[in-house]
Amino acid sequence: MPPRDPDDNLVVIFKIMPLQNEKLTLEAGRPIFDDVEVCEIRTPGSKDLKVFPATAVSHWVEDPFTGTQTKLSYAERFAHQYRQFKAKSQQTTSGTPLDYALFLSEGKRAELRALNVYTIEALAAIDGVELKNLGPGGRDLKNRAMEYIEEAKSTAPNKQMVAELEALKARNAVLEDDLAAAKNYRQRVESEFEAMTDEQLRDYITKHTGRAPQGAPSRKVLKQMAISVSPEKVA
Repeated sequence: MPPRDPDDNLVVIFKIMPLQNEKLTLEAGRPIFDDVEVCEIRTPGSKDLKVFPATAVSHWVEDPFTGTQTKLSYAERFAHQYRQFKAKSQQTTSGTPLDYALFLSEGKRAELRALNVYTIEALAAIDGVELKNLGPGGRDLKNRAMEYIEEAKSTAPNKQMVAELEALKARNAVLEDDLAAAKNYRQRVESEFEAMTDEQLRDYITKHTGRAPQGAPSRKVLKQMAISVSPEKVA
């Protein structure tokens, strides 16, 4: 009897989860979400919950005949559960969820979802018979959704600039920290070499290069040579 697959003990559920698209959010100036298929894995008796994109690599498997390694996604690993999920899955959406439309009440959001309107973009694009289905005030909601999108577009460049400035500040902070660390290290090393005699400096250089200094270099040159060959060379 073949051994029981450990995966059989896991509780695996595939679902759609809205994840923010950072690139599109920055470009549009408003939060943009994509519906992404994810795999939730629970172990019976444990509160631990692990969530992975359905198409992410779970692990590598080896072909017993060729020995080649191939990637196995979570959708492939739990193929039975994934097929069940796809049989019931709804059409995915991409855009700004209605939760971000502050001009909508919770009741109105519920009404719109009941009419399969899930994003501000969809509300802005609705027209014709579908617009009439929104009832009184539907045109006003559409216009306010359009205004929201246009306003977000107008502020998007500023938000991108702020994001770029923040990234630049972060990089500069890292460089400053690196420079400060290098300066502190150099001062410490120079202090250590300052305490050495000329002969000790020669021995140090010989030990780390395999060759003794040639000629009669000055003490200043010996110190620079020692610094340049120290295990953590200072820039």
